[in-house]
Amino acid sequence: MNIVAAQVRQRSSEADGEPRIIKSRKFYDRDALMAYDPESEDWQKQLARRYDTHFEIAHVLNNVEDVPMSTYDTFDMKVTPYLAQLMDRDDPNCPIRLQYLPSMKESLSVQMAHTLADELGEAEDTVPGTSVVHRYPRRVLFLTTTQCGSFCRYCTRSRIVSHSGERAIGRADLDASIAYIAGNAEIDDVLLSGGDPLLFPDRKLDQLLGRIRCEAPHVKFLRIGSRLPVQLPTRITPELCAVIEKHDVQMVNIHINHSKEITPLLRSRLKMLRKAGTMLGNQSVLLKGINDDVRVLRDLFMDCVAMGVRPYYLYQNDQTLQGAHFTVPLSRMLELYEGVRGWISGPAVPTFVVDGLGGLGKMPVIPSYVEEREGHIECRNYRQERVRMDYLLDGAQI
Repeated sequence: MNIVAAQVRQRSSEADGEPRIIKSRKFYDRDALMAYDPESEDWQKQLARRYDTHFEIAHVLNNVEDVPMSTYDTFDMKVTPYLAQLMDRDDPNCPIRLQYLPSMKESLSVQMAHTLADELGEAEDTVPGTSVVHRYPRRVLFLTTTQCGSFCRYCTRSRIVSHSGERAIGRADLDASIAYIAGNAEIDDVLLSGGDPLLFPDRKLDQLLGRIRCEAPHVKFLRIGSRLPVQLPTRITPELCAVIEKHDVQMVNIHINHSKEITPLLRSRLKMLRKAGTMLGNQSVLLKGINDDVRVLRDLFMDCVAMGVRPYYLYQNDQTLQGAHFTVPLSRMLELYEGVRGWISGPAVPTFVVDGLGGLGKMPVIPSYVEEREGHIECRNYRQERVRMDYLLDGAQI
């Protein structure tokens, strides 16, 4: 096999110690890539095989868009070999390629007046000295790391996961964050996110979850948000599942945007998580040219519930510096909702949401099915069949 050896320096936070040099053998031959079995080696070794530029991945894919190296000044590229295997060899519009490979459209996005590095205003809601975003009264977002397995081009936190972002989250940040959660008894819902918490080794994740459970017993709902199972399913191991079960992590939210990302390997590894007793949810992002299609969304949501994953949210794309070109207009978002609700199983329909600029929070996007019009209550179903239900009016005789 034609495999080129490389040296990869892995970044690490102060909590992880000094950066380590890992021997890496990247696949620069298509046949070698496709012959690679992700289950044949440890998940951490696979991270060292990631493609870092479009030049590298062009060895195994055709028709890769040539972008200037200055593109990486805004946002890095990282693609696991597993994801590269899923990408169509020739089609530049492959839904997985579009999510991970840089595009010339990103330079136009950066120039748009409404794009922001921190569109959701998370920095403003971050508790000083911690990595806790406390926006809602009783729940918090706990950013545990700035590292990710692969970089989504529309990433809402590209400002911290890429090389040009804010400082790494270190041991002192984690300690202060846990202390803040422990000292606020009204917090009963904690979501671990990042970056990607599942990039922590099992031992470190075990310690972190254990401290939350021990020092903050008032936390009733402990969640993890991760895209790593989709980018590298072999991260889900019996050892990880044991940690999840040990600390009663009630929910793991993953991130699938297209059914092409659902493979037999992903199904089998998610089944391991389900057996550990945790709920599985899916948080998708609505992306122009990738999943802004009724049939694609119907298939995605039903494929999720078929493997025991509840479609939780479908987010409108955030206006990040490099990803605004993925945005789908509100009118189309409403059309897509109409094309899903009633046409597939009710539990398979997620909440369509827009995340408000500057920290306004999640706001549901729902067409009106029940309206008051000229003194009447008019109701309609998904087939546009209508009926008056005036007994719902204020003051109606019942």
